[in-house]
Amino acid sequence: MKRIILTTGGTGGHVFPALAVADEIKTRFPDCEILFLGGKGPERKMVERARIPFKELPAKGVLGGGIKKVFSSLWIVSALVKSLKEITSFKPDAVIGFGGYAGFCPVLAAWMLGVPTAIHEQNSIPGVTNRILGKIVKKVFASFEDRNGSFPAAKTIVVGNPVRKEIIGSGQCADKKAVLVFGGSQGAAAINDAVISGLAKLKETGISLRHQTGEADFEKVRKAYEENGMNIDAVSPFIHNMGEAYAKASLVVCRAGASTVFEVAAAGKPAIFIPFPHATHDHQTGNARALADLGAAELIPQNKLNGQRLADEIIKLIADQDRLIEMGSKALSFARTDAASVIADGAQDIIRMKTVRGAA
Repeated sequence: MKRIILTTGGTGGHVFPALAVADEIKTRFPDCEILFLGGKGPERKMVERARIPFKELPAKGVLGGGIKKVFSSLWIVSALVKSLKEITSFKPDAVIGFGGYAGFCPVLAAWMLGVPTAIHEQNSIPGVTNRILGKIVKKVFASFEDRNGSFPAAKTIVVGNPVRKEIIGSGQCADKKAVLVFGGSQGAAAINDAVISGLAKLKETGISLRHQTGEADFEKVRKAYEENGMNIDAVSPFIHNMGEAYAKASLVVCRAGASTVFEVAAAGKPAIFIPFPHATHDHQTGNARALADLGAAELIPQNKLNGQRLADEIIKLIADQDRLIEMGSKALSFARTDAASVIADGAQDIIRMKTVRGAA
């Protein structure tokens, strides 16, 4: 494998699995050149922090969009032309998309140019772009079982969601009252507000929090911690070292994007999931139920969320350390820690298939 393009964008939930696969590829093939094609979201900083070259493409989400709406969007033409140009210039052995509108045109362009393609679908209910691409790519890697028949079964393999190596097996927490709170790479206002409302009650029980707020709510949350006599240094807009953050936590409170669900599982941590209710097809609730049904997590719908309920749930779980240990063990049983490796194997397979056909 000499050159490969990875593509996605929009949120850390899309980008982190791609970076996990990039790390696996570089481990196997140190001389392999990797190019990342993404949109105008936070992906540029994340990718460049991983020291991977990044090229930006125009891309916008299409709320409630179907196939016709995607192809009628004005940005498609520009993104497709730029994708064709980048792929022709870079000459990748394969292009792998990880979902999101930013990853649509590069995979489509690669298919048009005869470059081997694959996609990874992270959620329990696929988005529109991956449903389209699933019809033309060589392989479909899925985090969850495809119970709705969204992809051709013959080329679909369930691999789980790739997780960064530093998170896998983060270990037992020394502080039994430590709770990690986060709402994804951009934060979650509903979770932040519920924590603020429950701070006084949590402080009474001696619970310590590590809270990732997102940029928008950082100052508000930090001020609330200060007013309640809580550790303000535990509040930050973003957490770069999530491996360490998971390792120090005995309980996690978070959204339920696929990346988060599989990270929690790989870290072996019990969780309280608060799914984002406006996610397409409410897929976060489906993601959360995968662990909740195992007894590895609790699920609080956002419309039932308030400070008292969240604080009560946290306090109840922290008080039952035997249950927390059992939940963590069940979470680990769900983990698919070899996902990045299986996707790297699949990329080699589709490259090899083209090479064999070319030789014939």
